[in-house]
Amino acid sequence: MSDECDHETIFTAFKSRRSARRAEAIRDAYIDPHADQLLAQMLDESADLDFDKVVIAGHLGDLTGAVGDDALRRATRVSGRGSRDLRCASLLALTMRLGTQATPDLLAGLAGSDAAVKDYAVIGLAGAGAGNNDAWKQVFDYLRSVLRRKRRAHGQSEVAFALAYLAQHLADPSRRSELVAFIRGHWDALDEAGWFAQLWPDASPDGPHLDSVADPDRELIQAWAREPLFRPLGVPKG
Repeated sequence: MSDECDHETIFTAFKSRRSARRAEAIRDAYIDPHADQLLAQMLDESADLDFDKVVIAGHLGDLTGAVGDDALRRATRVSGRGSRDLRCASLLALTMRLGTQATPDLLAGLAGSDAAVKDYAVIGLAGAGAGNNDAWKQVFDYLRSVLRRKRRAHGQSEVAFALAYLAQHLADPSRRSELVAFIRGHWDALDEAGWFAQLWPDASPDGPHLDSVADPDRELIQAWAREPLFRPLGVPKG
């Protein structure tokens, strides 16, 4: 990093006990020419799991660079009290930065034990994930597990995002038949009639015969999945 930028001042402010000073430092880092490196270093060094790290991870989603990618991957593996939001934010940020290349990171989150992290992994997959066989099977298994939950953290959105991922990746006709049969067999439990009316009416129980169901508009579904969580956050409030 160039000595022309006053990084020492930024990090001095970031180490302040005052939250307003730290927020100002995060803002200054974000608008610096070396924003990715600065925010990545802040993400690694900050001890504040409840706020600063989550804010930093979220704003790294607006940027690109190998240093930030590595820092976010480390953040997806943290544990302990207050770490859940950081892992969720880091997974989403990686997806915004890497697109389909974040699929292995998302599948690792989906394979973990934390339900909220699983939910965000599926959000990332629906917004940008690749449609390989392992991912499709894992998301289908996730959908089944969500339907068994007594309480859903985000209302019905867990169901909708899983459907959004699965419905985008139907290159194999057997996938389409399996998914539509599942949808019709679990229609009441899915409780997503509005989603299907908007994005895939053929898959509803009133749709055509199983073999005649047309694939949905993949771009339309992905656009639905990306709004609004994939919007850039922009300059942090300092």
